[in-house]
Amino acid sequence: MARKTGNISILQFDEHLIAWLRVKPSPKGLEILSWETKFGAWSAQDGSLELAVEEFVKTRSIAADRVHTVMPRHDMTARILLLPSHDEQELDGMVRLGVEDYVPYPEHELVMDQCLLQRLPDGQSRVLAVFAHRDVVESHVAVLRAAGVEPEQISVSTACIATSAILAHGKEGEKFALANLASGGVEVLVFNGNRLEYGRAVATQQDWSAATAVGSEAVEELASEVRATVSAHRRDSEDGIGAERIYLASEWVNTAQIASALSDTLGYECQPAQFARSLCTQGAEHLSTLPLASLGAALAAQNRAPISISLVPASLEQARRRSETRRRFAKVGGFVLAILLALLALYGQAAFQRSRYIAELQNRVAEIEPTALSVEAKRRQLIRLQQHLDRRGSALELLAKISELTPASGLNITRYSFSHGEEITLAGRSETLTLVYALADALREAGREDIPQFARAGLGPYREDQEQGQSVIQYEINIPFATAETEGEPEADSE
Repeated sequence: MARKTGNISILQFDEHLIAWLRVKPSPKGLEILSWETKFGAWSAQDGSLELAVEEFVKTRSIAADRVHTVMPRHDMTARILLLPSHDEQELDGMVRLGVEDYVPYPEHELVMDQCLLQRLPDGQSRVLAVFAHRDVVESHVAVLRAAGVEPEQISVSTACIATSAILAHGKEGEKFALANLASGGVEVLVFNGNRLEYGRAVATQQDWSAATAVGSEAVEELASEVRATVSAHRRDSEDGIGAERIYLASEWVNTAQIASALSDTLGYECQPAQFARSLCTQGAEHLSTLPLASLGAALAAQNRAPISISLVPASLEQARRRSETRRRFAKVGGFVLAILLALLALYGQAAFQRSRYIAELQNRVAEIEPTALSVEAKRRQLIRLQQHLDRRGSALELLAKISELTPASGLNITRYSFSHGEEITLAGRSETLTLVYALADALREAGREDIPQFARAGLGPYREDQEQGQSVIQYEINIPFATAETEGEPEADSE
């Protein structure tokens, strides 16, 4: 389907919730156009989930946008790994080589990606690696395709939530935990300032809207997961210091009352992740909840995410390339065909006009050729006659001018070579090199005034000899002509 808008739609769905965020691309922040959730009880097995997503997409014209989707971490495996390299290609190879150490599946059954979190001074790197079974990802894509949507990107909730938290709240030195209450699971991430340090997620069927009272089952389960995550992070951290504060976010429920109940249960300071609204330059009033995963995916869609994970399967990449190739071939084929038809028409017309014009020119050439040959013969005769009558620039005239410019004493000319239309060469002896330079300068000065042939006079090779105990300069001055003087036969050299 051809795109009609430049808007970005972030679509999340499972058997209980469809969440949709539409934003307008902006270099300053997120311009929220709409935020909507729809609750239900659907099933992927009987096709009701597919129908619900299709109806949701069509009634809101989502397929006309650039569509990105987010998959929950509790449907896959994610690890923060410490690997001995800073090179991203090497890190990718290490993750793929050790894939069976992290998940019980071979590499060909997985869709995986990784993101460099931190380069450590000792040459190691902290890497977020995500492993999803291919069937899970392709089932997700199949629901979107049935709704007429080809997702540009498939992100993971961990990367999206971390992106939102880092850009909106990451403060150097502050440790905090962020619990995201998703439909079908809960994910808890721990941050040290603007660095993701730990995270875990579990699937659950809890109705988070019921987690509003201390002692309720939902609050107890949430408290247990948060407590376990914070404790595990404290054990793994170098300083042994855990999170100082707990923030709550969710796509489908308001977290204010949940935060209060969780705070009483855990004894930690707990509050909604209201800082997420600072990511929005416009339209924050549309957000009835705190959808950090959707906001992070919108930032990733604009290439502004510090943590980015892509789970686009090979089948979707191949289908996308085939579709793009067909579209390009069709467009290029139509364009080329139109050009060929236009060129053929132009060529036919041009060929007809050219043949007529050539025939006309040939007739005119045949008519004027005798006259043109006669004129050319007379022109050559006139040139030769002019050369005999006009002796300006002749060898003798130029020699006379050279004699006038030659110093009265201390320098003589022993050879004068004149090549008509090409150059003059002077050779001789001088008491000093200064006199030779003076003669060359005088020739160039005359060239600027009234003898243009001398304009390029310059000193050629010279040497110093001893004659009768006195130093003598054997010199040569070359005077190349700028252009040929006249047409016709060249005169013989004179010396």
